Amino acid sequence: MRYILVAGLAYAIDLGGFMLLISIHYSPLVANVLVKIVAAVFGFYAHRYFTYSIVDKEEIGKHAIRYFGLALFYTPVSSLVLYLIMLVCSNPVYAKIITDISLFVLMFWITSKFAFARGDSKTTPAAQDLHGVPLNGPE
Repeated sequence: MRYILVAGLAYAIDLGGFMLLISIHYSPLVANVLVKIVAAVFGFYAHRYFTYSIVDKEEIGKHAIRYFGLALFYTPVSSLVLYLIMLVCSNPVYAKIITDISLFVLMFWITSKFAFARGDSKTTPAAQDLHGVPLNGPE
């Protein structure tokens, strides 16, 4: 239940922020980058502390490097796919939703291998949210 709450809030920040920014005339690509940053920061801390109850300060640096390193990969890819989809779908909100769904599978594979993986292999990949957090729930 915690996972669903955090993932839902992170996506609400992502999509809601995107809708807000385009309504005040931000470019869809700029809006996408800005909301990805905000949602990623929220998702990292909320999942780390609330969902997975990880408080080990030694591992926070490792998790942050992997998580935000993946965000640095994901955000430009997401913006590129959004741009390409907007070539055939003029509605930026629909294009963003299609983009997010399309990239979900790719990010599942990548983040389940790298984000929040523990050295002792206690984290088993299952699925993940759009911000790279595994769905296998709290340990």
